[in-house]
Amino acid sequence: MIKAMYTAAAGMISQSQKLEIVSNNLANINTTGFKKDNAFVELMKDSAMTVIEGTEGTGGVFVKAATDFSDGSLQQTNNRLDVAIQGRGFFAVETPNGVRYTRNGNFMLGVDGTLVTNQGHPVLGQAGRIRIPDLHRLSSVDLTIDQTGEMTIDRRPIARLRIADFEDLTALNKEGDSMYSTEVPELAPVVDGKETLIRQGYLEESNVDGIEEMIQMIEISRTFETEQKSIQMQDGTLEKAMELGRM
Repeated sequence: MIKAMYTAAAGMISQSQKLEIVSNNLANINTTGFKKDNAFVELMKDSAMTVIEGTEGTGGVFVKAATDFSDGSLQQTNNRLDVAIQGRGFFAVETPNGVRYTRNGNFMLGVDGTLVTNQGHPVLGQAGRIRIPDLHRLSSVDLTIDQTGEMTIDRRPIARLRIADFEDLTALNKEGDSMYSTEVPELAPVVDGKETLIRQGYLEESNVDGIEEMIQMIEISRTFETEQKSIQMQDGTLEKAMELGRM
């Protein structure tokens, strides 16, 4: 009976962890370039005892978050500094902690003409930071970013966006603000307008399905309540057994 209570309690813990993942997905439903996480529960031998008692052993209840990197829908903004990636690939960004990768192409210009993210981090091109020359003339010139990521002003090439890809996307670690870090070397995807292409004047929305996440949240809540009632019932049974033992 005690072990059954441990099992139910372990189930409640895993449901709470799954709820955190779903809640984070819903909180970022409107975050540009956000990729949702899917929760996976791994059950191993004597998992309940390991989790509740905190003992070391061969088992455990583990809730893992696996990021879904499928494309989100594209939203047209007509802002020439908004850029979206269709297909594989990430924008490379320079941060104080090193190069980071993102699908959020909501870019803007710094005071010196440097192309930056909405957090102020420089966006990297194949030759380093991207700087727009003659910033004072920008309103009267034609800034174009083609499907391969090449940036031109009045048909004069100035830079090409550095698009990075990775053979194993599970090696990417979320760091917030739709950014990822990794220790594995980046690959250069074939940005040819077919499998991977750059879309100027668009932003990629999150790939979170609000209805799907709400359904999951309801299912998690019901499972949690079921486990909770199970503990209460077993606790009542145990208390009666102890009373009989004292008679």
